[in-house]
Amino acid sequence: MNSLIRGGLIVSLLCGAGIGFTPTLAPAIAQGIPAKDIAEQLKQVPVFTLIDSTGKQSLTITIKDGGKDKEISFFFFSPQDAQTALQRVQAQNPAIAKGAQIRAIGLDKAYELAKSVQQSKDQKFDVSFQPEGAQVDAALKILQANGQKTDKFPGIPLFFITGGPQQAQLTVQVSDPKGGKSEEMAPMFFSRQDADAFLAEVKKQDPKIGESAKIQVSSLDRLVAIMEQKNDPQLRQLYFVPSSSALRFIQQQQGNTGNRPQTQPAPRPQASPAPQPQTSPAPRPQASPAPKPQ
Repeated sequence: MNSLIRGGLIVSLLCGAGIGFTPTLAPAIAQGIPAKDIAEQLKQVPVFTLIDSTGKQSLTITIKDGGKDKEISFFFFSPQDAQTALQRVQAQNPAIAKGAQIRAIGLDKAYELAKSVQQSKDQKFDVSFQPEGAQVDAALKILQANGQKTDKFPGIPLFFITGGPQQAQLTVQVSDPKGGKSEEMAPMFFSRQDADAFLAEVKKQDPKIGESAKIQVSSLDRLVAIMEQKNDPQLRQLYFVPSSSALRFIQQQQGNTGNRPQTQPAPRPQASPAPQPQTSPAPRPQASPAPKPQ
């Protein structure tokens, strides 16, 4: 079966001059894709946050901002980074962190929280999304190989595959879980390892396209900002693929507890002093099969 090749517009959006970055996800603009539709595209991606022993309140990090305290709620794309943060909080603030745990929620819920904070213009609270260090390093290598002189990646890396004479983005047929018609989607990987596995499958199924296929990188921050500004049908076809490492962590949680991880966010975090965690690269995950190109 041949891999499907998409037209070039989406690639120009993904790889515009300079990868855009916003500290948090940008506020919506009226003519863009509605926030609820963006959230729907993000919902299958897990992020990890810290909650207290009751499971009803998030642990926040207190920082100084202009001489005033600000509470930051962190969302990690790597469960290992979340575990590292939890261990540091437990070591430095055992009373606050007693019984604390990691909760996996959908990125759509974290996105909705970030937007509500932006819209409220709350000066005492903010949301921060923390990329996995290993994926940031992988993204930087791609940028540097493409001639960009940079030692800092702006935002959350997303990897995708281009190929063919025009280096257009490769797409896959994704089945509707509700039994509807399958759709042509453009996969965006949160893991370079999973993108590598997808590329290997492309080369096996279509060697001709595989000869020219290569991995490129964009930023989740950039894409969400564009989606909020531009209601383009091609942007609605972006298919965000969670990392296999994150999915394995959730499967282990399910196996240990016998219950499905919480998919709803905790109530708005309350101020609780804790040391700011420093994210560090997680162990390199083993690549698992990515969506197969049709």
